[in-house]
Amino acid sequence: MAQALQEPTERVSLVFQVLFGLANASAILAIVVVLSVLIPVQVSEVNPERSATNLALVLTLGALGALLGNPLAGALSDRTTSRFGRRRPWIVAGALATAVGLAILANSRALVGLALGWFTVQFFGNMLLAAYAAVLPDRVPTFQRGAVQAIAGLISPLVMIAGAFYLGRVPDFRAGYTPVIAVLIACNAVFVWSYRELRLPPESVVPFRLKAFLASFWISPRRQPNFGLAWLAWLLLWTGYALGTGGFLFLYVQNVIGYSALFPGRTVQEGMSQIQIAQTAVGVPIMMLAAFLSDRMQRRKAFVSAGALCVIAGLIGLAGSPGWAAVLIASTAIGVGFRVFYSVGMAMMTQILPSAASRGKDLGVLNIASTVPQIILPAIGAALLNALGLGSPTGYAVLFISGACFTALGMVLVQFIRGVR
Repeated sequence: MAQALQEPTERVSLVFQVLFGLANASAILAIVVVLSVLIPVQVSEVNPERSATNLALVLTLGALGALLGNPLAGALSDRTTSRFGRRRPWIVAGALATAVGLAILANSRALVGLALGWFTVQFFGNMLLAAYAAVLPDRVPTFQRGAVQAIAGLISPLVMIAGAFYLGRVPDFRAGYTPVIAVLIACNAVFVWSYRELRLPPESVVPFRLKAFLASFWISPRRQPNFGLAWLAWLLLWTGYALGTGGFLFLYVQNVIGYSALFPGRTVQEGMSQIQIAQTAVGVPIMMLAAFLSDRMQRRKAFVSAGALCVIAGLIGLAGSPGWAAVLIASTAIGVGFRVFYSVGMAMMTQILPSAASRGKDLGVLNIASTVPQIILPAIGAALLNALGLGSPTGYAVLFISGACFTALGMVLVQFIRGVR
C-alpha cells in the first residue's frame, strides 16, 4: 500500500490543529453565517410577500450545489497525484471559487443573482469542506480525531460569533461580504502553505473511466451494510437538526415571535446572532469535554446519542415556545446537541469508512446524507408555512416536532453501527 494511503499513527501538533480549525471555520463562515444572517434578509428584500417561497428556491439550489460539490471533490481528490498532494489543490480551487460566489451575492439584488451566487458558494464551498474532511483520516490518528474535531469545533463558533456579530450590525450588509472573503482566503492560504502532504504515486490510481467513476459513488448496503446503516443514521440526525435551524427558524423568530416588535430598534439578524452566541457559550465547553472523553474512552455512540437527545429536547421546546426567552433556551439546546453529535459523530464515521484509497469519496457520499435534507425540506416547509400562514405557529410546530421524531430514529440506528463503540 502506498504510504499516502496508510493509517496515520503520528500525533499532530497543536499548531496543525489550530490552522486546520481556522481553515474549516473560514469555510463554515462563508456558508453557515451567510445563510443564517444575510441570505434571508436579501431574499426578503426582493419580495417580502413571497419570502418563504423564494427562500426555499434559493436554499434548494444551494443545497443541490452542496450535494454535487462535496462527493465530486472527494472522489477527484482521491485520484489526484499532484506533487502538492491529494487535497491541497482542491483546497486552493475551492477557496478561490467560493470567494467568487460570495462576490456575486454581494452584488446581487435580484432573485436570479442570489440563486446563482448561493449555488456557487455551496458547490465550491463544499468542495473545500470535502478536502478538509479527508485530511482528518489522512493525517490524524484514530486516538486523536475527537480532540482535533473539538479544536475545530472551538474555533468555528468563535469565528461564527464574530462574523454574526459584525454582519448583524453592519449598516450595509452587502459590504459585510468583504471581510468574509478576506478571512476565507487568508485562513486557507496559511493552511495550504503549512500542510505537508504525501504524494500519491500515479501507479496507485486506476485509469480513469467515466462509467466506473460515476458507479463508484454507489456504495452497496449489501456489501457495506455498516456504512449504509451509518449513512441512514446520519441522514435522520441531520434531517432533525435542519428542521430547527436556518431559514425557517429565522422566519419563526421574525413572524411568530415578532422579535422586532418585542425589541424596537433591533433587527431579526441581531436576534439570530444572540442565538448563535448562546449556542457557542454553552455548547463549546460541553462539546470539547465530550470529544476529549470519547477519545480517552474510545467510545463514540454514547456521546452521539447524548447530543441527539439535546436536539430532541430543543425541538420540542421550540414547538411549544411562548416567547423569545423560550426560543433562546430551546435553540441553545439544539446548538449544544448538534455540536456534540457532529464532532464525535464525524470521528466515529472516519473509523468505519470502506477503504483508505477512497476516503474523500466515501466522506463525500456520507455528506450527501447531510445535504439531502437541505434540498427536500425547504420546499416542503415553504408549502406548509404558506398554506397555514407565515405568522401561524402551527406550521412551525409541525416542522419542529417532525424534526424531533427524525432525530430520535437516527439516535436509535447509531446503536447498531458495528466496528466502533
